Amino acid sequence: MRFAARRLAASSVLLFISGNGVARAQVVRHGPMRMGPLVFFRAIAPVAVLTAQQDAPEPKKVLKPEQRTDQQEVKQMREERDRLRAQAKQAFDAEMARERAGDCSTARTTVDSNVCLSRENKTTEDHYTAYTEAIRATLRLKEPLFPGKTEEPPLSGPAGPMLTPEQRMAEFDKTERLWKSYRDAQCMAAFHQFGRGTGGPSTEMECEQRVIRGHMRDLDTVYGLVLYH
Repeated sequence: MRFAARRLAASSVLLFISGNGVARAQVVRHGPMRMGPLVFFRAIAPVAVLTAQQDAPEPKKVLKPEQRTDQQEVKQMREERDRLRAQAKQAFDAEMARERAGDCSTARTTVDSNVCLSRENKTTEDHYTAYTEAIRATLRLKEPLFPGKTEEPPLSGPAGPMLTPEQRMAEFDKTERLWKSYRDAQCMAAFHQFGRGTGGPSTEMECEQRVIRGHMRDLDTVYGLVLYH
């Protein structure tokens, strides 16, 4: 706010001009009352300055090159994680839908059943592979380090230190090897129940279907934090 003053004999005229161009005149008489308008002006002026400062736009923050690089790495990591999660979900949902629909319900002979189950078993194996590969790759993902930061030792909790991405992936590989040994032994036992009969192969493949699908459900529970959070 600007003001102009004009001295008139025993009084002065103060002209106040606001920011929007509106003028207001104030007559000030000399003597004991002459300080009133001056005090009034001094009280208003800081408020106007403060309001102007608050309305001023904040300066745009400029990222350093290393900060832009770090943000890009974080973005790429999250995009890869989302892609792997989508791959896992697609494979899991597809296999669960096939289980609900049933396998080879139209087969009428043992030969038909063996041919059909062989084909269906291949599809189940493909879904299992896509699903477990997505989990394994997600476990391997590592948060990028911020500029100036160095690799820190794993955090420790009540149950012990947290595993590194490499350790989580190695643990997953170990459990999958053990599970495959169980699957093969279990389904071979199912095959042997028929001796040398023609029902052995179809029974073995049906066993593999059930065991694989059950294992996928177990993995969905064990690695739920990795897949959905």
